[in-house]
Amino acid sequence: AADDGSAGPNVPANVLQFQLLVLALQRFLSKNDNYPPLEGTIPDMTSDTARYVALQEAYQRQAEMDRGTFTNFVKEILQQCKFKSNGSKVRVAMPTEEEIITFCKNCRHLRLLETRPLFAEYNLQDPTSPRFSANSSSRTSLQYPDASSIPNFDKLLSDAREDLQSQTYDPYETDPIQTPLLWWMALRACHAFYDRHGEYPGKDDRELALEADAKEVHTLTLEIAVNLGLASKPTASTGDGVGEKDGAVESENDFIKSYLLDEAQGGNLAREVVRYNEAEIHNIAAILGGVASQEAVKLITGQYVPLDDTFVYNGIASVAGVYRF
Repeated sequence: AADDGSAGPNVPANVLQFQLLVLALQRFLSKNDNYPPLEGTIPDMTSDTARYVALQEAYQRQAEMDRGTFTNFVKEILQQCKFKSNGSKVRVAMPTEEEIITFCKNCRHLRLLETRPLFAEYNLQDPTSPRFSANSSSRTSLQYPDASSIPNFDKLLSDAREDLQSQTYDPYETDPIQTPLLWWMALRACHAFYDRHGEYPGKDDRELALEADAKEVHTLTLEIAVNLGLASKPTASTGDGVGEKDGAVESENDFIKSYLLDEAQGGNLAREVVRYNEAEIHNIAAILGGVASQEAVKLITGQYVPLDDTFVYNGIASVAGVYRF
């Protein structure tokens, strides 16, 4: 936070101040059994006036005490910054009383959004893609750093897998096949098809060609389900005791089993995405453009929580979902 460049000369002052407040909150939590500062307000409840007012006053007194403790942590951190600056100008200033009050009221709603680079997500979903082949002569072959170089990669991946599993327990009630997750996996299989053939499925509209494309897309969808941890390829024991992966795909997840692994349901899903042949419909583009603009406003203004990861909109049923992959 000093002007010697240690905090980065391009870090805005408001970002530094927010970091100061978060650091003070970290110290407050460690000294207060992980309880954040009290907001000072209580919700409406059934009570007589005297007790309600007494309870409200008690909350306000505790909130003022918590703010005082929090303010002391902020001052303590600033003093440490000045001591370590060796005479350099400290670039972060003491927040105003109003800023501290606002932060203490809202700090319990803070969320940390950690995302993985797109290449890591893409590679994990389809590791056999020619785009990631070191021996590929294709101009689209991509070379990316190893996933192990990404901080917290294993934890991010584990959390995303758990979230994805939990999403399958809450499908679209009216018609589960319209659950956006299924359509995203089918569309992701279309991208995998493109990686292998240089064109999207459905370009040849003859019946046999469409059916062949649909079968391959369904197969790729199943592979993506396996790579996402939603299904598995069981290991068959050979005569010499060595396990080998057979061609079957299984899943203990009833939703995936019924609507993706099922030949009829999964096949129809694949046929539908093949039929559209990379078409872009203007009304769907308008909806997605509106969502994207809202997210841009969130980032620009620094207000409200942005969508965490991938937004999928199903225009057939007018239902959307947000997934971490």
